[in-house]
Amino acid sequence: WHQTEEWVWPGGFLPWINREVLESEDDEFPIDRRTGFVINVGFGWGLSLLAAVAPNAPAPAAALYVSHIGNAGMHVGWALKNRRRDPGLITAVATLLPTAVIGLRDLKRDETVSRSQLAAGIAAGAVIALGLAPLMKRRIRRAASPA
Repeated sequence: WHQTEEWVWPGGFLPWINREVLESEDDEFPIDRRTGFVINVGFGWGLSLLAAVAPNAPAPAAALYVSHIGNAGMHVGWALKNRRRDPGLITAVATLLPTAVIGLRDLKRDETVSRSQLAAGIAAGAVIALGLAPLMKRRIRRAASPA
């Protein structure tokens, strides 16, 4: 649902993320369709699949949940700052945030969950959530600098 809101209806994710969030001068740079596919399918769906097939390994689920919180935080923070809706805001609040909060709460309460794996997953999710924007801004700077 979240990716549908961003990319299909109402859509407009690439111009929004690139121009408004990352302050690029291009609708499709530094995140183009291919990069968006890698981020969504590689990280998002990949972590979801890992969490589903490895229920006894909480790190992928924790990483996914923390990345969902980061994603929702980006959408909500931007919307509040700019006092308008963005592509992904509604589903970030309605689906990603509750899933993440409930999922992390359940992992924390589960006595069979390894605390070190949980911590590793939380750290990985934080790297994903907090690292993407600086990485993309670095791509913008590199493209703008003379070779």
